Amino acid sequence: MDGGDAIIEQAAVGTARQDGHAPDQYRSLFENAVEGIYRTTPDGRYLAANPALARIYGYDGPEALVAGLTDIAHLLYVDPADRDRFTHLLEHHSEVRNFEARVRRKDGSVIWIAENARAVRDPAGAVLCYEGTVQDITERKQTEERLRLAAAVFDNVGEAIVVTDGDHVVRAVNSAFERMTGFTAEAVIGLKARILATEVNDPDLVAEAFATAAIGGIWQGELWARRADGDVFPVSAALTGIRGPDGGVQTHVLLCHDVTRRKLDEQKIRYHASHDTLTRLANRHTVMEALRDAIARAARTGQRLALLFLDLNRFKDVNDSFGHGAGDDLLRQVARRLKSCVRASDIIGRLGGDEFVVALPTITDPQGAVACAEKVVYSFSDPFTLAGRELYTSASIGIAVYPDDGDTAEALLSSADAAMYHARASGRPYRYYDQEMNRQAVDRLNLENDIRKALADRQFRLHYQPKVERGGTRIVGAEALIRWRHPERGDVSPAMFIPVAERAGLVGAIGDWALSEACRQMAEWRARGLEFGCVSVNLSPAQFHDAGLKDKVEAALKATGLGADRLELEITETMMATEVDRAIAILSDLGRMGVRVSIDDFGTGYSSLAYLKLFPVNALKIDRAFVSELPGNGKDGAIVASVVALAANLGFEVIAEGVETEAQAAFLIERGVHVMQGFLYSPAVDSETFAGLLAQGF
Repeated sequence: MDGGDAIIEQAAVGTARQDGHAPDQYRSLFENAVEGIYRTTPDGRYLAANPALARIYGYDGPEALVAGLTDIAHLLYVDPADRDRFTHLLEHHSEVRNFEARVRRKDGSVIWIAENARAVRDPAGAVLCYEGTVQDITERKQTEERLRLAAAVFDNVGEAIVVTDGDHVVRAVNSAFERMTGFTAEAVIGLKARILATEVNDPDLVAEAFATAAIGGIWQGELWARRADGDVFPVSAALTGIRGPDGGVQTHVLLCHDVTRRKLDEQKIRYHASHDTLTRLANRHTVMEALRDAIARAARTGQRLALLFLDLNRFKDVNDSFGHGAGDDLLRQVARRLKSCVRASDIIGRLGGDEFVVALPTITDPQGAVACAEKVVYSFSDPFTLAGRELYTSASIGIAVYPDDGDTAEALLSSADAAMYHARASGRPYRYYDQEMNRQAVDRLNLENDIRKALADRQFRLHYQPKVERGGTRIVGAEALIRWRHPERGDVSPAMFIPVAERAGLVGAIGDWALSEACRQMAEWRARGLEFGCVSVNLSPAQFHDAGLKDKVEAALKATGLGADRLELEITETMMATEVDRAIAILSDLGRMGVRVSIDDFGTGYSSLAYLKLFPVNALKIDRAFVSELPGNGKDGAIVASVVALAANLGFEVIAEGVETEAQAAFLIERGVHVMQGFLYSPAVDSETFAGLLAQGF
């Protein structure tokens, strides 16, 4: 018998003598107790342990535990300091109650235990041993942790949680509920739930939610809730019923997430998907959907419907010359004016670019569309303020009527587009659609396709009109003018294909080709010994404002070996009328390269003469409009004299265009114009004919 057994045996015998029970009864209690029972030395060795303690700690039996756990502090306790606290309490208080700690079982797994122990002392008060009981409280601890986590989740989740009983009386709410609604827990607990806004929600939907919860199900959807200040707001809700011990639903749990921000974001997304960002008008998709609906209603009621298609005149010039910012501002101002011309029931939108539409869903006769068109025309009579200056612009309007001019949205739009194009071509502010317009619209589309093919197949050619010194004694320059001989159409006038190319966005590509071809031809003439001043090429606004213009000019000169002083670029004053600093930078770059620059059609644009002194240009070209009635028109003569004097004072050369008679030439020479071009000397001719003129010593 070991020491521990001896002590237990002695205790059992002593007790038996007092109450008459046999020692085996106490041994049975010790052996069969559910709780672990032990006796240890103060320095941490087991003297005795029962089977329950061995099971708790994962040993095969008490003997294995006593033999294996020789250092309780380090082999048993996860934190050895727990053993130090335990012994300290026993030494100073002689007992420990409900001491909880984490311990390691034999296999290394960790469990929680609760100990009750006392210190056994001798008559002198010295500690002989510790004896006590151990309970495995791991499951309880895990339950407590789950409850703690549940409580933490309940109080820290972002969703508002409301717990009610079967009578809908609030039993608990979390912090998110207080933040979301502005109600405090004290203000709602014990009262009927009032979070749902009954006057806004669909009663059938709410009934469905509680019916689902009543059978223990989960209902999910969107409802309207109420804040403490009375405001209602949308929530994503989940309502569930919790069954009680009897199987019936005794508790309801409502989770709510405020979706106000999401709803606003969805509204913004829908708005941007259906509206033009720049003008805030309906976009093409929305316009077409609304137009289809309007046509369907008109078909049912037998009413008519009118569609106005608007396109701004000279918008490309404004956009290219004044900059994209000014162009965008013009579009916004146009949208505001159009809104003032229509009724709330009318459809107004921007299709893209400078194209707008106005649909009048109900008109009694076509004159209603005319009245709207005239109102739009009148609204454009006031100037637009762009880049700090006032600018006048107008619109060309095409009118198509349902069902006469189309029975679908697409057909009606196509008819209105064709009518608009004819209004612009005729110089009239608006026009009705007719069948002939449709044929011409098809022709225009075919011409656009032919232009694309002409670029690919190199069908374009350059002709050259001589620039001659006064009296026509010598050629000092040549203006390159584009010509197109279509394989089926024959010669197509630039007046016909250039506007179509501009509308299709192809004029820049045509201009780039003309620049390269003119440089190539000039280099070829020089290689043949045909020397004269320089060849001039007209730049379109798209080319002038192209960020790559300088690189393209350099590339054309390098590819042909042509000197920069043999190239002159002609630009209009309108192209320089705004973004003055940028225009000066472009012209300065060209000037440093050695390329000459002239201002074409001088006097016909709307730039300020104050800017002229800032631009590094070489020559001014007097437009043919001021030459055609010379010498009889005194005002034209005065303008010519003024341009010559202005150029002389600024150090510019002067070139007169459109000279057709000797009288015109004599008048110009007398006023100091030294260089001219026009039919009096030669029309624009192909390169070989021009070479012949040079060879003849023209």
